[in-house]
Amino acid sequence: MGREMVFNLVSAVMNLAVIVLTVIAMADFTRPQGGSANMKVKRFKCLEYFTVQSNLIAALTALFMLYFNVESLVTGHAAVPYWMSVFKFTGATAVMLTFTVVMTLLAPAVGLKLLLEGGSLYMHLITPLVAALTFIVFECTNTLDWYSLLFAMIPVVYYAILYFVMVVIVKEDRGGWKDFYGFNKGGKWYFSCVIVIGMAVGLAILIRFGHNAMTSAVGY
Repeated sequence: MGREMVFNLVSAVMNLAVIVLTVIAMADFTRPQGGSANMKVKRFKCLEYFTVQSNLIAALTALFMLYFNVESLVTGHAAVPYWMSVFKFTGATAVMLTFTVVMTLLAPAVGLKLLLEGGSLYMHLITPLVAALTFIVFECTNTLDWYSLLFAMIPVVYYAILYFVMVVIVKEDRGGWKDFYGFNKGGKWYFSCVIVIGMAVGLAILIRFGHNAMTSAVGY
């Protein structure tokens, strides 16, 4: 088996792992006591968290990529459309933002142990790392242009606007959201916005660079 097929097989296994881990993590929210870690909510309430949204995006991109993995294993040629690479890039960036925010902003405030309980171990740590590693190292079929960074920012900007509206404008006492991430602490939502979006841009640039470097080195 050539390197192309080995990489494709590893990609398939890791994409399947992302899908399975996401299903397991989401099952937490169906339990009577709800979710774990900092997301002790039930059922669809979990969709308020970027952690959940980003993991669902990553799982969806993994599911789409798994189709091309299987197709490549059957045909013997790892052909992945450019749009699929951009889509996978978007998912990897989203979950790596979750990982980075947890490790740099949330863990110092509430402790890492709390953030890695139950299904949050997958959503905050394992799935982001697996998704990013898979895309950077094992899915070397397309070199990403600079404009792919704009697509990677869509989930981040969308959620930033949603969080601002529900937390800052609507507010919890009027049916909005609790400031569960603490991004509006002291009314300084704009400071948090600059930091988090800056993180997202930096991560997207790094992931794109790593992916393109690997594609140049071993690309199919």
